[in-house]
Amino acid sequence: MKVSDIMVKNPVIVDPNTSCGRIARLMRDHKIGSVILATEGKPVGIVTERDLVHRVMALEKDPDMCYAHQVSSKPVVAVGVHADVEMVVDLMKDYKIRRIVIVDEKDKITGIVTTDDLSKALREMSEELAVKYHIIAQRLRT
Repeated sequence: MKVSDIMVKNPVIVDPNTSCGRIARLMRDHKIGSVILATEGKPVGIVTERDLVHRVMALEKDPDMCYAHQVSSKPVVAVGVHADVEMVVDLMKDYKIRRIVIVDEKDKITGIVTTDDLSKALREMSEELAVKYHIIAQRLRT
């Protein structure tokens, strides 16, 4: 299975100079847990809810006076749009991360895959296998 089969297309992308307050509002409004920082369409960082908690709120910084590039996780781990899902799983495990940015041949952001996306895909594959198994079992009985 290719990463393009399960990625979320058109992820929320912000400029590195976006305020942390604006990022928090974007996450709330879009019901997401991260935003990707980009310069000229290429990923340069990622800000997660955890980044905001640990690097802004816990340090009692004013969210509207600190900026994405100051709190983002870097470097961004990214894979090409044609990468296998197994590779993404291995990278997440190796780097101990929960999100992988997906890029095209020119390193422009095309999507994101999270552990939630992987879980959803696994469940769908399991359900599909169960249906196929049931159909095969019925055919064998007749």
